[in-house]
Amino acid sequence: MNIYETIRSEIGGYDGIAVIDRGQEFSYHVLFRAVDTLGVQFREAGMTAFARVGLLADDSCEYIAASLAVLSLNAALVPLSTRAAESERERMPAELELNFLLVSEPYRKEGDQPLLHGLFLRILKKEIRKIELPDGRVPAFIRFSSGTTGGSKGVVLSHRAVIERTSACVGLGVTRGEYVFWVLDMAFHFVVTILLFLRKGAVIVICGQPLIEKMPEAFRRYPLNLLYATPYHYRLMTHSDDFTPPMLAGVRQAFSTAMKLEVADAEAFRTKFGLPLTQAYGIIEVGLPCINTSGMVEKTASAGRVQDAYRIEIRDPDAGGTGSILIRGPGMFDAYLAPFRLRTELFPDGWFPTGDMGYVDEDGWLFIVGRSKNVINFAGMKIFPYEVESVLHEHPYVRESRVKGMPFPGFGEVPVAEIVLRENTELPENWRMELRRWCFRRLAEYKVPKDFIIVDSLPHTASGKLIRR
Repeated sequence: MNIYETIRSEIGGYDGIAVIDRGQEFSYHVLFRAVDTLGVQFREAGMTAFARVGLLADDSCEYIAASLAVLSLNAALVPLSTRAAESERERMPAELELNFLLVSEPYRKEGDQPLLHGLFLRILKKEIRKIELPDGRVPAFIRFSSGTTGGSKGVVLSHRAVIERTSACVGLGVTRGEYVFWVLDMAFHFVVTILLFLRKGAVIVICGQPLIEKMPEAFRRYPLNLLYATPYHYRLMTHSDDFTPPMLAGVRQAFSTAMKLEVADAEAFRTKFGLPLTQAYGIIEVGLPCINTSGMVEKTASAGRVQDAYRIEIRDPDAGGTGSILIRGPGMFDAYLAPFRLRTELFPDGWFPTGDMGYVDEDGWLFIVGRSKNVINFAGMKIFPYEVESVLHEHPYVRESRVKGMPFPGFGEVPVAEIVLRENTELPENWRMELRRWCFRRLAEYKVPKDFIIVDSLPHTASGKLIRR
């Protein structure tokens, strides 16, 4: 089983537009020819099955073609983020034991072999270490996490896992010829979405940079049908006069992913454009098990119902039903790389502990309230930072917040909130008291932050997630 062969088989003779990048349209047959050309160049350089191939490049049609070419040879693709610090980029190839490194022009070095359309190949290590997976599975991806909580284990996904999870992801409802707007970082969001869009014969419209210019241009130029972005991008659309409701007239669904969608952001978007935001709950180890496609106001904060192929279990719930979220289903990851451990050894019962805390309501909708590692323990009572942050984000002063636990003798920890103000906010003298009253009306007393600290910005990972340590 090979994901690239699967894509080619399912596309068949269809030759519609596959990718639009920098104003150029590339059909599926043109894309496949580019993949075949790169595949020949890779084989001539010594790339074989099980080779670890790093890819350091900005989002582009070439990025997609290079990824597919690596996969076509049964080599393992290791996406690297261009947003990583230069020191990280320099040490990654050795630490990840890469055999080859594919780079775009800004990252090339002397001696790199030129390839198709501005890509370059660097040969690093000739000895290829085979990753042994059960049932003859062959690694397709080695994806390292965004690093929100320290060292990354390296998630290994086989071709079979990728095929299974893209087959199971029916909730996006992608159809042939649909225009999908792409604004995320392919280094973090390639495995399910890009490959799924290609399997379905969709048109991937790559936004490009700078966002403030390219996003409105894309909406004016192309008949976009599906949006797949983060809450940040939707906030940008909501608060910018460059986006008007008629520009989204053809959009059937707007998906929000990568981080928790705040109710205030969802309602602001709905108010302006008349279109609900759909929350998608994805995990690299699992896939995309939950999608909220209801459009129901009362369920805006929910991750949605579990897709048909998946199952969810809440373990060790408290009196209110909140507990640890575990998931099982098709396309689960195959192993962690460092140290190497098979999933079947780590989780023999098939259930994967997500590290998220949440509950399922009486209608079967999943609500995520926080990370188990980020629980604040106040005198034995649990406080989930996400819950407090959601309340703060509804206040007109607050653009973003981060709630942390601070040691408090005799009580364990108390919540303290760092906040980033909205633009042009003029604070009254009693602003702290105002925020505190706001929280008291919406939260239990023990959950209300004991202090509020104004900061210029909050740290985020390369994938856009809030860093909490």
